[in-house]
Amino acid sequence: MRLENYLTPLSERGHKVLDLIRIDKKYAAELMESLSREEQVNLVSNEALTDPRNAQEIVFLLDDHEGKDLVKELGDRTLFRLMKSQCSTHIGVLPLVEPQRVQSILDLDSELFSSKGVTDPQTAYHWLVSFLEETEENFSEVLKSLDIKLVASAFQDKLVRTGLQTVAASDEDAEGAFPADFLVKLDRGELKPDDLELTDEETLDILKKIYLLDEGYFVELVSLMMREEDLKTRTAEEALSRINEQVGDMKQIVQEAEDMFVPLDV
Repeated sequence: MRLENYLTPLSERGHKVLDLIRIDKKYAAELMESLSREEQVNLVSNEALTDPRNAQEIVFLLDDHEGKDLVKELGDRTLFRLMKSQCSTHIGVLPLVEPQRVQSILDLDSELFSSKGVTDPQTAYHWLVSFLEETEENFSEVLKSLDIKLVASAFQDKLVRTGLQTVAASDEDAEGAFPADFLVKLDRGELKPDDLELTDEETLDILKKIYLLDEGYFVELVSLMMREEDLKTRTAEEALSRINEQVGDMKQIVQEAEDMFVPLDV
């Protein structure tokens, strides 16, 4: 997880970029390019707090190469704000984000991983749908960087379970939980999207795209959807573990802060 930069008040030129972006984008782009990288990061990070969509437009003032370099310097929470503001549609800034950062950004979504300690499949689904707008290459890279159990949780409830019930806890009962031909295809890695019965065509289209990109990933994904009974809880728990690993042990930081505290004399 990339920590946020310490925000400082905007410079006069930074304020001018905000004023000009709505009336003269060419001039705003020239002014944005003249700012130091530190000023650019500060400008986007500040604007993301109040208007994430406008913050994204500020990033787009730069060409793709410069935009990618800028995005590398932005903290995960700033990028989350930009991406979350677009996640029901096309996330314009996504091609500028390193794919390996996407999962840590999603881990910050309190709607995706609720306070109840579970993963919300509908929010996961919205993220996956928004990623579909990317090129096949970029979508494939993002997909492989995500926790596959998170992806499975997005589609698990959209699987019609008539004749395809979740595997029973007992191995003895497992054989009868699915049609034999279905299990054979799954175990042989021969399963196709059309073998599934889903609640809507959009989900089928998404799974078909995943299948075309990587048949092995598709089979593993369906296996998780069918055989994991507690995806929502497990996925949320693993997200919390990732955050803890990335942030590290906070005890020393807290202790240092307490040691620096000097009580006021009364």
